[in-house]
Amino acid sequence: MDQIKSKYFNFSRLQKSNGHLISEYKGWNSLLVTKFDIKKGKILDSNYISSHYPELNYKQKIFVITKGVFQMKYEASESLLGEYDAVDFVNGSQTYEMKPLEDSIIFMISAINLTSQSGKSTFFNFKKDIKSKDLWGGQCISRPYEGQGLTLVLFDLKPGFKFEDKGHENEQITWLIFGKMDFYANGEHKTLNSDNGVDIGPNHIHGGVSGGAMGFDAFFPKRQEIKYKK
Repeated sequence: MDQIKSKYFNFSRLQKSNGHLISEYKGWNSLLVTKFDIKKGKILDSNYISSHYPELNYKQKIFVITKGVFQMKYEASESLLGEYDAVDFVNGSQTYEMKPLEDSIIFMISAINLTSQSGKSTFFNFKKDIKSKDLWGGQCISRPYEGQGLTLVLFDLKPGFKFEDKGHENEQITWLIFGKMDFYANGEHKTLNSDNGVDIGPNHIHGGVSGGAMGFDAFFPKRQEIKYKK
């Protein structure tokens, strides 16, 4: 693992697929973050995900909306999902259809090396349903969601917030949905914004200074520390 490097990547390199604009990044431990920029009226459904991401079939996938409104059809029910709404599909047996009512953005978080799982899907809103925790001090509001195999944290950083993490074995992918942050990982410095992210190597020291930002940390395998638990 010592040869694995932290790596910065770009979300602005979008590819067209079935009317969607897609950008994805697969990390060193198979953690996968996919950004879907979907135009009004287009459909993202379980058939598309199964056919385009067969390596994720029967594995946990967390979808989180960061812009817009989706009409969600799931099993025999329909609902509207808006910003910071999320759904955790834990296996491949669920069928669903997500249709944006306006131009929208949704992220899918999974990992190819996840074991197959089973259970009921979980619908939640990061801001309304996940209690904030003081993981890094008062200038950082963190809302960690613990799934069966993944941990996903929504963070909100005040301007001037500064931190340093000594590192961990879990793969961590961090990206912003707005704002900016001067970030470093294993000695390499970059500015994070809504167009890019960073994949942090095992036990690499990382940290930075916020210019005011909101974004996500995804971890695989999931974090076992109590502060990341439900």
